Amino acid sequence: MTKKRNWPKLLVLCILCVFVLCCTSAPSEAAKKMRIRMAGQSSVDHQATIHQKEFAETIGQATDGRIEIRVYPANQLGDYTQVYEEVVKGSIEMALISVPSQFDQRLELTYFPYLLENYEQVKEAYAPGGFLYDILEGLHDNLGVKLLGFNIEGFGGFGTTKPAEDPANPDVKKTVLIRVPPMDVFKLSTEAMGFPTVSIPYAETYTALQTGVCEGWTGGPPVLTWLNYRDVIKYYYQYNCYLETESWLINKDFWNKLSAEDQKLFLDTAQVLQLKSVAVSEKEDKEYLTKLKDFGMEVTTFSSEELATVAAKVREVAWPKLEKRVSPEIMSKLREQYQ
Repeated sequence: MTKKRNWPKLLVLCILCVFVLCCTSAPSEAAKKMRIRMAGQSSVDHQATIHQKEFAETIGQATDGRIEIRVYPANQLGDYTQVYEEVVKGSIEMALISVPSQFDQRLELTYFPYLLENYEQVKEAYAPGGFLYDILEGLHDNLGVKLLGFNIEGFGGFGTTKPAEDPANPDVKKTVLIRVPPMDVFKLSTEAMGFPTVSIPYAETYTALQTGVCEGWTGGPPVLTWLNYRDVIKYYYQYNCYLETESWLINKDFWNKLSAEDQKLFLDTAQVLQLKSVAVSEKEDKEYLTKLKDFGMEVTTFSSEELATVAAKVREVAWPKLEKRVSPEIMSKLREQYQ
C-alpha cells in the first residue's frame, strides 16, 4: 500500500522555490552592471580627455558603480571617422570626437565659418534648444546617434610666416599663401577673407611652413599654433573664423535602453562639462595668445566691429557656395540668425 502524498504542501513548496530562484538569479535591468566604452581622439593631457574622465567618474559615482565607463583616448579605438562608424553600428557605445561627414555631408555644418563670433554666442547656440544644437542633433539622430553636447576647444585663427596686408579688411587681397584643410568650408572662407589658399594635410603642414610651400596655416585655435608651429610662425591673427569642437555622442539604440533617470544623468553631465569647456577654452585662448606674444610672435586681435565686418563678408561670399553641402533648409535657418 503506497503512502498518501501531501500534494498541496508540495505544490506550495515548489512555487516558493521557483520564486526564490527567479529573485536571486534574474536581477532587474536597473540593478545590472553596465560597462561602456568611450572613444576619444585627444591626447591624455588634453582638456577633452580630462573631461571624458570626469564624465566617467561622475556617472560612476552617481550610480554607485552600476554604470562603468572606460575611456580610450588618443585614437586607441581608431580615428574619428572610424569611431563614428562604430558608434553608428553600436560596436562602440560612446565617443567624444570630431564629427566626420562621410555618412551625411550636412554634418560639415560643424566646421562652417563664422557661425559665431564670440563665447557668449557659443553658450546660447550650442546649448540644448539653441539653433546649432537642434540642427546637429537632428542630423545625428537620422544616423542612429544621440548627441549629448559639445566640448568647446577654442576659436580658430591664422598663423603666418610673414605679415598680412590690412588683415581687418577682407576686401584687400593678401599675398600670404594660407594652408587650409582639404575641405571647401575652409578654402572658400579663407579666400573670402582675401587670402590665397593651398590644401595641405595636417601632418605635412609644419614642413610646408618650413620650406615655404605655404606661408601660413588655419585649422585650429591659439593653443595648436603654440604647441605645433611656434618655431616657424612669426605672426598670428585671431580671426575667430570657426569654432573647434568635439561632440559627445552615444549609440541611439544603446541610449534607448537606458532608464529615463540615467538618460537625464548623462545629458546633465555632458551639459555641465560643455559649459566648463567654454570657460576653459576662453581662458586658454587668452593664455596662449599671451604665450605667443611672449615667445616673440606678433599677435593681432580684432575688435567686435572688425570681426563683424570680416564675418559679414564670409557669409556673403562663402556661404552661398557652401549651401549645397548643408541644404537650402539649413542655410535658411542660419541666415535667420543674422537678419
